[in-house]
Amino acid sequence: MNSDTRGILIGMVFGDAYLGVGLRKTGYMRSEMSVVHSIVQKDYCEHKAALIRKHLNLNVNITVRKNGPGGKYKASCFCITHPYFKQLKRWLYPGGVKTFTSKALNMITPEGIALWYMDDGHARTNINANGWVGSISTDIATMCSEPEAFTIKEFFIETYGIDFKVRCDPRRPKEKQFYIQANTKQSREFMSLIQPYIIPSMMYKLAHVAYLDSHERQAPVGECKSCGNVVYEMRRRKLCTACYSRWYYQNVMRFRDNRNPSNRGFYKGRVMI
Repeated sequence: MNSDTRGILIGMVFGDAYLGVGLRKTGYMRSEMSVVHSIVQKDYCEHKAALIRKHLNLNVNITVRKNGPGGKYKASCFCITHPYFKQLKRWLYPGGVKTFTSKALNMITPEGIALWYMDDGHARTNINANGWVGSISTDIATMCSEPEAFTIKEFFIETYGIDFKVRCDPRRPKEKQFYIQANTKQSREFMSLIQPYIIPSMMYKLAHVAYLDSHERQAPVGECKSCGNVVYEMRRRKLCTACYSRWYYQNVMRFRDNRNPSNRGFYKGRVMI
């Protein structure tokens, strides 16, 4: 298997693709990759199928099926079989759990990283009180252990000179709390690495970098229901950034610090939250 094909496949598995390797009831070994996306991302699913056709010379057909509880939603998907997936499974699932290792990371290519980002990447913009984008950040939701997150961080620094920060989401299980995040400067570097491989329907994941160079003020999205100020970026609970930060500290951070959340509600301006 050449390095380009291997790097793309690893990027897919680092993202949302799943490798299934095991013994069938018939006694034969299965070695397959499954890819499932929302029907909204059917174009992206087609892009992955096209890469499989090109690199593995396989006939891949996209199917649309019911998904979610009670078949409420639709999903586009495909499943393919190839003997090479057995080797990928050994590299990427040591002990039966997907693990980010230096060995696997050193085999991923920029196109594979782009696929990984299109699957698990998330863009953030920070808009100031006047409606201008002041800073941005770029997340990759690795949701792994802390040692794995630092392994990923070291890989990007040593290979591409991009310095991601390791962040933690304590709401998740301990072994799946950590992800990586790039600040404004590093986001620019990261986008220049992956932009050639981002398909048109996923370009919205790069839009936050373009906003930095935009000379247009962001349009208001409403009023904060607490302070009543015009806001250009609505946070959760229909609050502006400042009011949401105060609410978050009073009702979430206190709890994490083993202190009781405020039981008097959150008063700011006009209403109680």
